[in-house]
Amino acid sequence: MKRARNFLSLSLIVVAVLCVTVAFLYKKTAGKPAGQPLILTPAVINHPLPEADLVNISGMRLGDNRLRHGKVVLVFTLTTCKPCDQENEFLRTVINTRNDISFFYVIPMGIKTEALKEARDKYCLETFFDQGSILAKKLEVYQVPIKVFLEDGIIKKTWVEATVTDQRRSEFQNWLKGL
Repeated sequence: MKRARNFLSLSLIVVAVLCVTVAFLYKKTAGKPAGQPLILTPAVINHPLPEADLVNISGMRLGDNRLRHGKVVLVFTLTTCKPCDQENEFLRTVINTRNDISFFYVIPMGIKTEALKEARDKYCLETFFDQGSILAKKLEVYQVPIKVFLEDGIIKKTWVEATVTDQRRSEFQNWLKGL
């Protein structure tokens, strides 16, 4: 009887936590205009990119010279994400329209060697692994794909969601032109 009561109490706590989490996430996204990209925590906009430990499949780090100078777009992705795969196919068609911007994929979690090997065969951009998810945690990246635009190491704009519909692709192309 005591075991059943403990189980019931624990179950109620779990349900309550889930309800609070769903309510929090709903509140965070409710009221966003349709067709507008969500943004990362507004506090990151116009702030320097936090320190990061990004490495590629060869173990080379994405150096500050490449990361913090000029225009850069970091595309947070996962090799197991179907919308990210669609995003990759679309990005293949648009990244060459902005030769003044460096584009990099960032894998924020997973098993580094496996994720980078899979990315090498799959993605059209140089891909880096966020060791310890340090950058993703500091930027509060909890979903993918997310694109972060930097200018001289300062976060200027973000784009959240995959561009899988014609409308979203058109909107992203306009976003990209405006960078």
